[in-house]
Amino acid sequence: MPEIISATLFDTIKEELPNNQAELKKVNGIVVYEILKDGKPAAKYTMDLKSPPGDVYEGDPKGGAKPNVSVTIEDEVFVALAAGELDPVKAFMSGKVKAKGNIMLLQKLSAILKNVNAKAKL
Repeated sequence: MPEIISATLFDTIKEELPNNQAELKKVNGIVVYEILKDGKPAAKYTMDLKSPPGDVYEGDPKGGAKPNVSVTIEDEVFVALAAGELDPVKAFMSGKVKAKGNIMLLQKLSAILKNVNAKAKL
């Protein structure tokens, strides 16, 4: 599998969850990210923010849980979104981000991504 840059972001999100409990409670859902590299699946990450303290891990949701929203996104697009270099709404409208399910959860997730971006060493 190709190396993905966003793996560092997901690791940092996991490390920072204890510091983002207020935002986690607002999301209150499971988000699955399918990360693409050159249009091909490269990794899948689950952000289980349904119950404190939350968890982030590679792979499908544990215990057969169904995601509230599934996102398909290129690795570098995810990194640009987390860095605040790309507007999430514009990225979605232009097809750079594909989402199925409760896409309103993604708006609530943006606060966590902003906090993490400041800490991630990319």
